[in-house]
Amino acid sequence: MRFIAGLLCAMLLWQGGPARAADGESAPVIPAAWLVEKISVEAAEAEHPGVSDERVERFPEAAKPFGFQNGEWESLKASMRPGDEIWSFSSPGDYWKNLAGRGGVALVRDGVPIKTVVTVLN
Repeated sequence: MRFIAGLLCAMLLWQGGPARAADGESAPVIPAAWLVEKISVEAAEAEHPGVSDERVERFPEAAKPFGFQNGEWESLKASMRPGDEIWSFSSPGDYWKNLAGRGGVALVRDGVPIKTVVTVLN
């Protein structure tokens, strides 16, 4: 019985994703060690220009920066406050080796990554 209870707790924690702080507080969504380089909004949009193939005919919004993730990108930008920074990020090599790697851009506030747009997974 203890095993089942422990398994259920583990599943609930796993489903919840990374721990979040209470409203109004910053909690890291990725470790700060994953941050690679501070970039501008313009550089992020140039790096992720959106879709430019035949899918644009059916999904015109995908031609915007970050393509099908444009809504997430716009939400990240709307969350920005004075002093916030945009950083590129990538998980460490062992994550990639174990097929759990991810990278993208992060909104960083006071040195803490608080929101991300994941642009690459393996």
